[in-house]
Amino acid sequence: MSFKSVPVSILTGFLGAGKTTLLNHIIKENPNTKFAIIENEYGEINIDSELVIKTDENIFELSNGCICCSLNGDLFEVLNKLVTGKFDYDHLIIETTGIADPSAVAGTFLTDYNIQTAFKLDGTICLVDVENILDVLGTDEEAAKQVLFADFIIFNKCEGVEDDILKNVEDTIKKINPFANYCFTDFAKVDSKELLDLKAYTKEKTQFKLGYNISKQSNIFNVNPLQNQHHQIVSQSFIFENSFDLLKIRHYFTVMLMIQGAWFYRIKGIIYIEGLNRKLIIQSVKGAPVFTDGDNWAEDEVRCSKIVFIGKQLKREVLEKGLNQCIYKT
Repeated sequence: MSFKSVPVSILTGFLGAGKTTLLNHIIKENPNTKFAIIENEYGEINIDSELVIKTDENIFELSNGCICCSLNGDLFEVLNKLVTGKFDYDHLIIETTGIADPSAVAGTFLTDYNIQTAFKLDGTICLVDVENILDVLGTDEEAAKQVLFADFIIFNKCEGVEDDILKNVEDTIKKINPFANYCFTDFAKVDSKELLDLKAYTKEKTQFKLGYNISKQSNIFNVNPLQNQHHQIVSQSFIFENSFDLLKIRHYFTVMLMIQGAWFYRIKGIIYIEGLNRKLIIQSVKGAPVFTDGDNWAEDEVRCSKIVFIGKQLKREVLEKGLNQCIYKT
């Protein structure tokens, strides 16, 4: 295939949420797009009504021009085969197992330079079964991780569910993850064009999401931490008017995540750095900080830092103390 940066969508959701149904819907709704699909659902290929016409080391070429891979080994190995093989595709979709933490998959695309030259992470899509999701969240931590890591959440199997139950599910999910867009549907029938163009990790989308949630005074930005019964998941958010020291703040996030990365499920932030006319964006995935350049500060824009931590049993006073130590001092 020609050397290009292929967009990547991660499809996650707990067992029975409807991932394979959504995957087939996406394929049928986009007949002119050649998909490469990596399935990690116990090695089974579940594409409906497609004939396998060619195989090559666990990579199956389908009659509609798509290819499907069974992830039996290391993800790096499969990606390498896709890049070096004579395969032509426009978009990569990875369907994780129903009990998988999607951040581990996302980290592959955000922290490895070689993979970034061939692939570009577009976003993570999570399906939830509205009838069962609250019970699952209460008993399985992986389900909570899937929800809070998602960039787009599909509330599936809504037909026949009472409005008050749907409202309760919506409110609970939005408290766990206030950044995701979402929709309600049945049989995973959604606008796949939107799903395949989330641009969740671009500087524009990150800056908009943080700014929008703060301007709307979302629950996540209350002074008191948002804590729910789902495995002590806590959201801590901070706004700093003083500028940060670039070396100190990068060192702080790197060391903190190296030592305690398992406790931090997600970090998003726009940081005001002393001496820089542009914003610094931080995101974290699977214990690694990812720093990117944001837009330049506008002349009439109030410069400040907005940082959100989502994780397990995060102590606000500890985070605040660490961040304060990174404030620029003359």
